[in-house]
Formats: sequence, structure tokens, C-alpha cells
Amino acid sequence: MQLFIFWLVFPAAAASLAKSKGKSVPLWVVLGLLLGPFAILAVALTKSGEGADKSYH
Repeated sequence: MQLFIFWLVFPAAAASLAKSKGKSVPLWVVLGLLLGPFAILAVALTKSGEGADKSYH
């Protein structure tokens, strides 16, 4: 059960970070499903894209 919860949390966190940085949300959801915490780390280390949502800052 805990594995299933983590399996849902990682894509959601990666998508949230991707949205705040102006990246492709569906892409990062898939990467979050496949890579888990490594996707969160990867999107956190990327630079913000053009037109990033500034409401998160």
C-alpha cells in the first residue's frame, strides 16, 4: 500500500515543480512514474522555461 501511495506522490510532485518552471507537465508526470524521486530531483535542477508561472515564487 505504501508503495502505491509513493507511486502517486512522485508524479504529482514532479508535475507541480514542472508547472512552476514552465516545463511540460505530462512529460514530467510520465518521468515521475518511471523514475520516482529522481524525476523530482531532475526537474528541480532544471532552469525555468520562458513564461514560467511566477505565482509559485
